[in-house]
Amino acid sequence: FFTVFPQAANRADLQQFSYRLKPQKPQISSNMSKDAGTLVYFDLLRSRGEPCRMIAAYGGVKIANKLLSFEEWGKIKGEKIPFLPYIEKEGKIKLETEKILKHLAELGGKLVVDEKQAALCHTANSHPMQSADPYLNMPEEAWAGFKLPSVDDWAKSVVPILKKCAADLGDGPFFAGETPGYGEIFIWCNIDNQMSGPGAAQIKAGVGEEDMKKLMAFHAAVAKLPGIKEYLAGRPKQCGVPGSKGSTL
Repeated sequence: FFTVFPQAANRADLQQFSYRLKPQKPQISSNMSKDAGTLVYFDLLRSRGEPCRMIAAYGGVKIANKLLSFEEWGKIKGEKIPFLPYIEKEGKIKLETEKILKHLAELGGKLVVDEKQAALCHTANSHPMQSADPYLNMPEEAWAGFKLPSVDDWAKSVVPILKKCAADLGDGPFFAGETPGYGEIFIWCNIDNQMSGPGAAQIKAGVGEEDMKKLMAFHAAVAKLPGIKEYLAGRPKQCGVPGSKGSTL
């Protein structure tokens, strides 16, 4: 989420949390024939690294994980690598989350890749949908560094987007129909973090029971997909830095 809020990435007050981060190893099957290289992202944060790993898991793509503390990121950040995540393979760097997700989907060959999915991916990667991540992963005292609105105001801004998502799902179970697409995996991550974070009650009330039922049916359908089911079963239950909502899950 530091791509949306880059001003927070170098804040000194965030560095105090880094020393307490313990490496977590996302569980992705090693029984995979397609090798994407190494995904580099922040340790513990349940954010842009998640759709990358889930898309890889569903497509049978092997991907290694290198997890960085905030201090480690500060040492490598520069013109060549301005933000995370990135994929490194054979000395080459692939940047930008939306491009990475499309690349992994194409490599896996199972997810729908089209303009509709690209639009969904961009929505998921933008404020206010993606802003669920700092609310979940960072403690409340750090939110000011991200220039976030109040939880209530943010939740209100998410509601119309989720209601449109519910309408776009149609008869489902996926946005692309019977077969899921790559962009909606990122939408799933948005919803997952929104329902786990501090604005969940406000979002549910604003979206309404009928549309929430459709969205959560979609959420359940994605969670049951082969590869993704196993990945989710193996990932740590908690996320985020100490003191965050995610660290109490």
